[in-house]
Formats: sequence, structure tokens, C-alpha cells
Amino acid sequence: MIKKSLFAFSSGLIFSFGFAPFDLWMVSILSVAILSSLLKGLSKKESFLIGYIYGLGMWLTGISWLYVSIHYHGNISQMGSAILILVFVSILALYSGILLLLNKFLESGTSKALLFLTLPTSWVLIEILRSYLFTGFPWLISGTMLADTLADGFTPIIGAQGNTFLIVLMGSLVYQIYYKFNKKKSALLPAILLGFLVISSFVFKSIEWTTLNKEIKVSLFQPNLTLEDKWSQRGIIKTHNMIEKAIDDAEDRELILFPETALILSEKDNKSFIDSMNYKSSKKNLTLVTGIVEREDENRIKNRLITLGSVNTHYDKIKLVPFGEFIPLKSYLGGFLDIIGLNLTDTIPGSDVNQINTGEYTISPSICYEIAFDNFVRKTAKDSNLLLTVSNDTWFGQSFGPIQHLEIAQNRALEHKKPLIRATNSGISAFISRDGKIIEKQDYFEEKKLSRKLNLYSGSTFYAKYGNLPIIILIMFYLGLIIIKSFFLRIKY
Repeated sequence: MIKKSLFAFSSGLIFSFGFAPFDLWMVSILSVAILSSLLKGLSKKESFLIGYIYGLGMWLTGISWLYVSIHYHGNISQMGSAILILVFVSILALYSGILLLLNKFLESGTSKALLFLTLPTSWVLIEILRSYLFTGFPWLISGTMLADTLADGFTPIIGAQGNTFLIVLMGSLVYQIYYKFNKKKSALLPAILLGFLVISSFVFKSIEWTTLNKEIKVSLFQPNLTLEDKWSQRGIIKTHNMIEKAIDDAEDRELILFPETALILSEKDNKSFIDSMNYKSSKKNLTLVTGIVEREDENRIKNRLITLGSVNTHYDKIKLVPFGEFIPLKSYLGGFLDIIGLNLTDTIPGSDVNQINTGEYTISPSICYEIAFDNFVRKTAKDSNLLLTVSNDTWFGQSFGPIQHLEIAQNRALEHKKPLIRATNSGISAFISRDGKIIEKQDYFEEKKLSRKLNLYSGSTFYAKYGNLPIIILIMFYLGLIIIKSFFLRIKY
């Protein structure tokens, strides 16, 4: 068992190398194949333990970058930050333990011919659970690693969650091929299925899905302010000057984008500046979209996007970050947080999932963490021409966090086959094509303006129409077969 535990931990460590910035998705498939080889002969308790150890390795390499935010911006010691990361990783690893426990239960009711489906089914079910439980943590959904690869052709059909099934299925088939070959049995069937999946994905990449609608001029600004400067008078003045110059230099009907909370004064406290910029934008019939902190009182705020110029509307962030923007179970934890001196500002969630309609085109907006929620983005993206996400990843420095965030955004573009623009305070801002490719980007801590003509598209992909429903139906059908088999076995005996 010790040997299996070491293999589980090691294979978990390499699984996360499939995500950005490494993009070694074939290594992740190999990791799943190794995990599959460890499952034979395990009890339920051992299955949970192996899954938990695998999860420890996976999350250690996957989200250890959170250390940057906790240590450097949370004013917590190196030891304290490391302990908090280990606690968080230990909690997330429970999902992997439950995953292999579920897999063990499914194996007991599955025919030998379909055993290769139990692990992908369990994996997807647990990732869906993780995306919704306790407000959801859909970071590093396994299928997101396929964006902008040779195997991303299924994304507009089944989305990133469906790609999770695909990746784990490939890993299971690789193990089946190895196992049968080692036992001197025919591995033709799993080899054919694996080849079919790879070839199909490549062929599906050529499907257009959406059609060219129009071309617009877009300018994207990355202010590159430190967190200290951002929340200072100096930062306010610099941002105001950048916005005013952006409007003065813009062409008629241009789209101008600034990142999350670019304006830290509320509309009420900044009325004269906003009215002036709105007037200037209207004269050129352009659209300026920027993040702003809208305050209801000193400790209650809204994370908002406002538009000036051709249209005046706003969008308030709905999916909030636990402990970053709101306190879960505040009635129970509030007193404890007061005792330790941790005073958090409560962000109020928005109530409406709405688009930004300029009259000429429609934008699907999301703020920071929201881009990770595929079905949430889908609510507005399916009827939009352009996807927009704004963020402030300055908290995470030059760690893997911002580039993983960018990879998640690439998946949303690919799922809907529409371009996506990512505007951030200090990186990584980017133009992303409808194929999930990065057209142009700004690097970490680079103050830069990106301008280009961008093609907009209309229409809907299969995923835009049906979301995760097809993969859920497939899983439910498979579970139904297991239930029916168990029912008839009970009757027989």
C-alpha cells in the first residue's frame, strides 16, 4: 500500500502539468492511466485513501501559487502561509478521495466490458459537485487544459466539463491498452476507440458553428498599478488621465475597455468625472466599459461594470469569492473573525444576469472569478457577439494564477466560438479568438494599450444551446444501466 500511495502522490503531482503554463495535457492523460493501474484490488477505504493522496499531489502543483496572495498581500508569515495552503489543499483533496470511492461503488455494478467508463463518470460527477457545492470552486476543471490544443475539437459540443470526461476516458483507455498488451490479450477495441476520439476531435475543429457578423475597433488598457497605488490618490489621478486620453484618442464607434475596479470611487463620489467622460464618449458614439467600486455604505459594496457613451448601463458581479468578497456562514464566523482582528468588507452580489447591448452588438460580461463558471457565462454568451471578462490579478504576482485564469477564459471563447477580451489591472490582458487562441496579450506588470480590429460573430454552438446536458444524459444513462443490472441481480438471487 505504501508503494501505491507513493505512485498515487507522484501521478497526482504530474496531473496538474496539463494546465497552463505547462500545457502538457498528454502527461495528464498518462497520470490518469497510472491512477487506473493502482485501483485493482483496493477496498473502499483504500480507494478513498489513494484518491485523497492523488488529490494532495494534484492540488499542490495546481494551486500552490495562492501562497503569493496570502504571504505578500495578506501579511502572513511564510510558515503561516504554507500551513494555510496545506489546509486548503487537504480539504480539496477530499474531492479526489470521494471520487475514487464513488468509482469503487460503480465498479461493483458494472459489467467488465464497461469498466473503462466508471472513472470518467465518477470524475465528471465530482467536478460538477465541486462547481456548485458551497457556492462552487470550478478552478482547474480538468477539461480546461485542452483549450488551444489538437484535441479541443469537442469543446464547442460538450464544453470543458465534457472534455473532463474525454481526458479521463483517454487515460482509462491507455491503461486498458497497456493492461491487455501486458496480459497478451487483444487491445484492438480500446486502441480503436482511443484513435476514434483523437481523430474525431481533430475533425470537429474544422466546424465553423458561428458566422461573421461585423468588425469593430477595440482598445484594451492595462493600467498596471500596484495594489498600494491603485487605492491611492495617485492611482485615482493616473486612471482618470488614462480614461480621458483613451476617449480623446479613440475613433468614432470604438469600444474602450478598462479592468475590474479601475475606478475605486463610486459613481456618486465621482459624479463630475463620470458625467464628463460620458458626454465625451457620447459625442463620438463610442462605448467605454470599466470596472467600478459602487458603495452602499462604508462596508457594503458592489463590484460593478459600467458603460459610458453609446449606452448607459451596468452589471453587478453575482458569483462572489468566498472569504475574499463575502463571508460564508457569517452569523457563525463573524464573531470569530472580529476576535482575530480580520475585518472583511462585504461585497453585495448582483441580482440580474444581463448583457451589455450597445445597439450594434451585444457583450456577455463577467467579472474575475465568474469566468470559471461555464454555465453561468453561457446564460449571456449564447446570445452575444462578444465575451468580456475583467479582473484584477495583481494579488497573485507573476505566479501561475493569472495564466490559469487566462486559460479558463480561452475555454469560454472556444465553447461559444466567439471572441473574448480579457481586461486586467496588471496582467494578463488579452484578445482571444473564437478558436480559443491568444491573438495578442499584455504580459505581467506591463502598462500597455492594445488596439485592433476585431471580428464579431453570431450564432450558437451545440454547447451554447444545450450546455452540459448531453454529458449529464450520458452519465445518467450509464448509471441507469448499473441500477437495472443491480435490480435484476437481486431478483435472481
